[in-house]
Amino acid sequence: MLIFSLLRHTWGQAHQKIPDKLHHHAHENSQHQCEYCGYTSKNNRLHFVDHNPLNHHRDNLTVVDPLCEAWQNLGALNADDGVVVYLPEIRPEEVNHLQRAAIFALQSVDPVYREAAKAVINWLAAHKKDVEEFWGTAHPGEFAEALAQAGDEQRAELQRRWRHLALIRNPKKLTGKGIFADNGTEWDTAQWTDLYQGYSNTNLA
Repeated sequence: MLIFSLLRHTWGQAHQKIPDKLHHHAHENSQHQCEYCGYTSKNNRLHFVDHNPLNHHRDNLTVVDPLCEAWQNLGALNADDGVVVYLPEIRPEEVNHLQRAAIFALQSVDPVYREAAKAVINWLAAHKKDVEEFWGTAHPGEFAEALAQAGDEQRAELQRRWRHLALIRNPKKLTGKGIFADNGTEWDTAQWTDLYQGYSNTNLA
């Protein structure tokens, strides 16, 4: 289940180099599939299941794609990295699939696809207004701070109350080679158009 969370900060973490073998084991364990949304890519990133980067037990190693990774380490984001939005009609995993497709389309040589992608990203980001009105902020760092200050029970309650919120990343931070799969289905403009039209018909009208 994809929810806002924090990487556990432990003593010595900042000075520890992550061994390459951990990345290898994580991809072997997961078969390159993101733990949360299922996106398959050899570019997915190492993730510690218990959020403890000092726990190198093989069972604790998996991978996440860059979008889901940000949800799991909310405290690492600044105001330019993204915004929190209210999207109760779309599952968080689907929000990330839609974002990823739009990011791919932004890199298309076809201006029609680029304009459609901008429309999707703008529509997603526009939902931050509801969050700002209700919570007083759409800054992911503020939500991270609330989680950091909460006890275990309070944190679980916050995560429950935030179940209809989503994180929309700044696409400029997620473009370029090596971010997502080099030949994922989102590169197929026909499939991307179908995905976009499906959301347009149900949510963008």
